Amino acid sequence: MSDEGQESLGRTLPVDLSAIAEQMRRAAKKRPCFVAVSGVEMGRVIPLEGIMILGRDPECDVVLRDDGVSRFHAEVRCDGPARIVIRDLGSTNGIYAGGERVQEAVLSDGEKVLLGRSTVLKFVLQDELEQQYQRLMYESSTRDALTEAYNRRYFSEKLDTDLSFARRQAIPCTVAMFDIDHFKRVNDTHGHLTGDQVLITVTRAVREIIRAEDTLARYGGEEFAVIAQGTDLEGGRVLGERIRSCIARQTIQALDREGATVRVTASVGVATVPPGHTVPPEAVVAAADANLYQAKQSGRNRVVATELSQDAPP
Repeated sequence: MSDEGQESLGRTLPVDLSAIAEQMRRAAKKRPCFVAVSGVEMGRVIPLEGIMILGRDPECDVVLRDDGVSRFHAEVRCDGPARIVIRDLGSTNGIYAGGERVQEAVLSDGEKVLLGRSTVLKFVLQDELEQQYQRLMYESSTRDALTEAYNRRYFSEKLDTDLSFARRQAIPCTVAMFDIDHFKRVNDTHGHLTGDQVLITVTRAVREIIRAEDTLARYGGEEFAVIAQGTDLEGGRVLGERIRSCIARQTIQALDREGATVRVTASVGVATVPPGHTVPPEAVVAAADANLYQAKQSGRNRVVATELSQDAPP
């Protein structure tokens, strides 16, 4: 290396930090929020403002996926940046603050409240950068890094919660599992980077054709799953066909050589729990997976759907 190059390595380059410093100054304002420190929602950040209703019902401002949380469990009122009041709305299991059940409480910074079976929310004052960091940590713990679909752990917890909700509300719940046909051939022919691109493209395409309330997760490798609460057998069969045809329409750019493209198909297995039935999550997954295997065995690029008509032991 020349003397000039060595000298440049020893210098500190001047950087205009004024804009960054101003951004940090604006972000330093503390804002009230809940951070879930226990339960299915662990790691989730819930910014607090105005009056908010917490509960299991989809109409709540903050929906909590906890079996023990009532449909409309609690009201949270922001009387100021550092004054947060939580009030029980006649919930079944109540609100616990400081280890005691309370009807209403003013929370102090760092105080924890228990709602339902396992949801513990910690009230904290955080600035914008801290909240962004906390959200990133939550996303990384629940999302698949490649496809940004939910990961298997999140799927398992969500399915348990959704099945319990469906049973209580006497509505059906459907799981559709799909797998990319001959995916190994794609990797062997075009390389793993193209294989990754196929998974990313398929995930984005399927996310666009399912409902906002449905849950799309990467179950493992090239296998994915969708939870469709409130969807019966016929609706599940339609959902499976939409997924199958959507994937078959995709044209993916191969990354191993210019101009090359890849087309793939998928096999789909659908399992539906009818209203009023009690079926463990693992039994639903096993049924959907068995239907997926049958779709593969019968020629691939097709949908097999069944209903779990008998109660299974818990």
